[in-house]
Amino acid sequence: MTAAAEMIPDWSQWEGDMVSGEFRLEQFLGAGEKSAVFRTPLVSGNGAIKLVAAAGARAERLVEQWSRAAALDHPHVVRVLKVGTWSKAGNSFVYVVTEYAEESLAGVLAQRALTAEETLEMLRPAAEALAFLHDRGFAHGSLKPSNVLAVKDTLKISTDTVSAGDTSADLRAFAAIIVQALTQQPVTFLSGAEAGLMESLAEPFREIARNCNGDSGRPQWSATEISHWLRSRNDEAAVASIAAASASRPKARSKLVSYAIVLALIAVVVTTIVSLLRNRTTAPVLATPASAAKPKEQARRAGPPASAHPEEQPAPAPIKPSVPAHESQPRRVVVDTPGQVVHQVLPEIPYKARQTIRGRAKVVVRVTVDQSGKVTGTTLDPGGSRYFGRLALDAARKWRFVPAGSDAPREWTLRFEITRTGTRTFPRQVVAAR
Repeated sequence: MTAAAEMIPDWSQWEGDMVSGEFRLEQFLGAGEKSAVFRTPLVSGNGAIKLVAAAGARAERLVEQWSRAAALDHPHVVRVLKVGTWSKAGNSFVYVVTEYAEESLAGVLAQRALTAEETLEMLRPAAEALAFLHDRGFAHGSLKPSNVLAVKDTLKISTDTVSAGDTSADLRAFAAIIVQALTQQPVTFLSGAEAGLMESLAEPFREIARNCNGDSGRPQWSATEISHWLRSRNDEAAVASIAAASASRPKARSKLVSYAIVLALIAVVVTTIVSLLRNRTTAPVLATPASAAKPKEQARRAGPPASAHPEEQPAPAPIKPSVPAHESQPRRVVVDTPGQVVHQVLPEIPYKARQTIRGRAKVVVRVTVDQSGKVTGTTLDPGGSRYFGRLALDAARKWRFVPAGSDAPREWTLRFEITRTGTRTFPRQVVAAR
């Protein structure tokens, strides 16, 4: 049939399919009533592909809408890479391929509210992106925390809902994001209680939200006015204006970190990992020395200046066997095996990301090793940061182990501990229990 089917099958079963012979549905990320999003590999890295069950006039409207969005070019707007149509088992779909976002503001707010400083830094690029869209006759149409995204080290807003719509609704949504970022409370401003929540905000956030919502006794601010207002305030003035909200915390630095939403996302995951793995300790195989470089020198490097080639590390020193780590799998144990690693590589952590770590971030990668000692498969343990996890997976694929006498594959766990000053790794082999 040519019309989109009323009943859509289990989207997760579609992993591995090829859309239009070009885009592989590599990992199912989520679904709506008649749409789904998958991660798809691209030449430049990862992308996201959204499939919408649609046919006829609706499919044509979506293709036209997304094609217009593909012409948008702004550093804080998610790029649309490809738009098209596809059929599978008689079902008709429209698809859009965009940049891949590793995290969203909604993910952070599920764990904690942003600090005042983080909120201020999040609003700046978001307002610039919104002003860019409005100046070109577009409205976002669905501005909310799940559509405020972290693409690598940059904050961006989504584009798959962009159309010629109501820009004033975008501004009210911007005000709602301010309230939710600081309080974790979603609002629509349809009740007096929600208005009271906005009034409880510290300045300058109450002023911004009231002007965006049209509650200040003057015409509603435009996105361009918001962007100019935020740019006109230097960091020292911004910190001073939110001192009341920050009184319980140490004094803010004079130079705030750019794109704090990305940094906040990483910090949330760090806290979670530390609490989950607090009692799992073992002697380190390798530690990168704490950097003695000045911040400006560090910022020019991809990671801590451990050596001329920070990604290459010597073979680990022998360590003593430890207690089995996986009690839930009695037939398999994890042990420290001296002298089995020939070459190991540490994740290349950008300086900006490293400076957001509070305490210690831990990421565990499981690798499969063939007879020659080459890594043939990698998987990331759940619960960690996808940002740090991606860097750890890239590093783990470059490890080399001592060749084995048997052709049976071996399994290892590589635990990476990342701090502001360095990275340590703890390789341990998974073997059959005796």
